[in-house]
Amino acid sequence: MGSGTESIWQLLAVASPFAKFVLFILGVMSLLSWTIILDKVVLWRRVREANKGFADYNWLNFEPRHLFAEARRHGRAFAAHAYLQAHRDLFDRGVPEDLSGELVARAYSREATNYLLRAERWLPFLATCSAAAPFLGLLGTVWGIISAFQRIGIWGSASIAVVAPGIAEALVATALGLFVAIPALIAYNFFSSWLRKEAERCEAFGDDLAYALDRHLKKSGGVKPAAKPAANPLN
Repeated sequence: MGSGTESIWQLLAVASPFAKFVLFILGVMSLLSWTIILDKVVLWRRVREANKGFADYNWLNFEPRHLFAEARRHGRAFAAHAYLQAHRDLFDRGVPEDLSGELVARAYSREATNYLLRAERWLPFLATCSAAAPFLGLLGTVWGIISAFQRIGIWGSASIAVVAPGIAEALVATALGLFVAIPALIAYNFFSSWLRKEAERCEAFGDDLAYALDRHLKKSGGVKPAAKPAANPLN
């Protein structure tokens, strides 16, 4: 096995500069793809754990202080993080005079969208890799075959020693192109589907928040403006 690996590296060592360039590009794409994949896996696991405790909030027994405490406890969940950020933006300077469920929901929706956009960052690169890597691999394959035929013409022989470098270029380029494309495609589809579900979860949370807050304000007779943030009804 060791000698086989060494022979492959020896064959690639004499590969054409263009073939080495293609392999280098594929190698860089693979490294970046796996870095992005691992980063998204860590994010996915953190959010999944946070969602377990935050997704089943009982809106029928809505109480602002309790929701705020739950959001802080499960702050890695997209909905909780967006709610906490919206809460800070709205009430750092006191209670808004036009406080309503719609106002809070709009601020929450804006923060949730921004957070989801940050979570989607670099996913288009995975899509690009999944689409471009096979064609780069194919380009390397064609170039390797061309090199093999050129060597046959130069040496006047089709022996293994003559065609091996070109065939090695072709096979390694094909394998590396698939090695880059397949994980990138699987990861892109998985994380895109997951983020779509999280977006739906966030939207549902915003609707429930607006309805529950309006109902709470009606029961409490509305909220008078206050000069101090500590007087806000959501904390």
